[in-house]
Amino acid sequence: MLAPHPTWQDIAAEKKQTIDDKIPPEWRVTKEQLENKKVVDLPRTCGLMTDRELSITELSAVEILAAIQTQKLTAVETTAAFCKRAAIAHQATNCLSEILFKEALQQAAKLDEYMLVHGKPMGILHGLPISVKEHIKLKDTPATSALIAWANDASDEDALIVKTFREQGAVFHVKTTNPQTLMALETVSNLFGRTTNPHNTNLTCGGSTGGEGALLAMGGSPLGIGTDIGGSIRVPSAFCGVYGFKPTISRLPHSGLSGLSDGMQNLVGVVGPLARCIEDLELFCVAGLNQEPWKYEPSLIEMPWRPNTTTPQKLKIGVIWCDGVVQPHPPILRALKHLVSALEDDGHNVIDWDTSLHKEIYDITNEIYFLDGGAEYHQRLEEGKEPAVSIVKWLLDEKAVRSYTVEDTWNVNSRLDRLRTLYAHQWNTYDIDAIICPANASVASAHDESRYWGYTCVFNALDFPAAIIPVGTVEKTDTWSQFPPMSASSLNPKDEWYRSLYDDGKGPLRYEGAPVSIQITGRRFHDEEVLRITSRIQNLLLKKAAIGLVDQPIKSRQT
Repeated sequence: MLAPHPTWQDIAAEKKQTIDDKIPPEWRVTKEQLENKKVVDLPRTCGLMTDRELSITELSAVEILAAIQTQKLTAVETTAAFCKRAAIAHQATNCLSEILFKEALQQAAKLDEYMLVHGKPMGILHGLPISVKEHIKLKDTPATSALIAWANDASDEDALIVKTFREQGAVFHVKTTNPQTLMALETVSNLFGRTTNPHNTNLTCGGSTGGEGALLAMGGSPLGIGTDIGGSIRVPSAFCGVYGFKPTISRLPHSGLSGLSDGMQNLVGVVGPLARCIEDLELFCVAGLNQEPWKYEPSLIEMPWRPNTTTPQKLKIGVIWCDGVVQPHPPILRALKHLVSALEDDGHNVIDWDTSLHKEIYDITNEIYFLDGGAEYHQRLEEGKEPAVSIVKWLLDEKAVRSYTVEDTWNVNSRLDRLRTLYAHQWNTYDIDAIICPANASVASAHDESRYWGYTCVFNALDFPAAIIPVGTVEKTDTWSQFPPMSASSLNPKDEWYRSLYDDGKGPLRYEGAPVSIQITGRRFHDEEVLRITSRIQNLLLKKAAIGLVDQPIKSRQT
């Protein structure tokens, strides 16, 4: 008699059990320790990590590499510390899709031996643990895009970014969760379950690089590889209070990913970093280009990283208070207000940015995401005999409403190109250096409420590089009365719904503990300038905080 075909529930249960079984018994936290909705400090309070392990895992990636290269740390000791902290993070937030502790420690031992024999590191990432978003291919592990149908399809090779980093001495200790089909700003799937926000588990960690956001926030990795086609690096970074960077298309290696709409050229995603400081964002970019990846991925531009790029002493910056579609919640308005004040006090010129083009760009971007009317999404879900999770069902019902002919796609591309040209003209007219704006209309959303991504996807459509920096957390005084919206009346039903999420008189309590972050974006291929300006903005905020003029930015790492 033939064995019954496993159900999607069977496949998911086996996957979750496989992950759980790889956590050593001595690294288990108690049920009581997981009852608090704020778990971000659990690695420090659970009693499982030594002071030495805590100090290692709270160094930046740049600091870790320096310590390994001067033999103050070994690759094995560093990797073991991050493995333990990642295990704690997973138990608290469900952020891991693959655990590779054994393989990572074996690789770290080989790197230590190399250092002993040769007296020098293998490469600029020698001994650095790096986490990898689930759908990025890592040899001999699945890259499922959180689809049941692909649950057991192991990758036969590394993605180019993984290969590039591996050749420079990186150690890969975990893969992290992403949402079903990837196309969501929340990380939930039938295959892996729901990943929560370590600052408040009642809130989402964001998506689609949500597992990375949660893991980095808890210190389970010093550097993570993510992807972004509509905000998938920036939103988790903002929601979890870490740093993130979306580069220009064709700068960093992007080949070797699983996912739907493979081969779509109308709008292309990018690979980029999530980190715990700005210096580590740049380290990622330097390492990503260090092996001349354009020789292996023909779509890449031959443009090495330009470390000596400078920016004007006095900047001219556009500020987006509202994109004309959905008005930001009070904590974000407060952060923007304080940042603008700090910039002006420092002599920079800040102008209100005209967002009249944003709604049309947002609408066209949503068309491009579902040119086949969602047919491939439905097909893959049916192959796995699994239902769409709530947020994906809403997405398919709301956005995937029609199929486009080839001629239709030409029309979409033509309209988008016209808008890009108009936006370039606007930028030239005002001659700004950067734009500062929200990463989302909300701080970290409650589960299944992330339904607007206009503040990020517009810059995917324009192909502008963009960074995220954390600048504080939600405060009790973050109310509509203290920080009123730009328009007293709702702009549209979507804006009215978003306002209602905060308008029940309990907004600050509902989003308690959530990080507040700012997005900085600049011209296409001006990636280096965006990171320089981001660094200057952070230094300015730290200076102002030291004398009590603005809120203390989140410290994503301790040194």
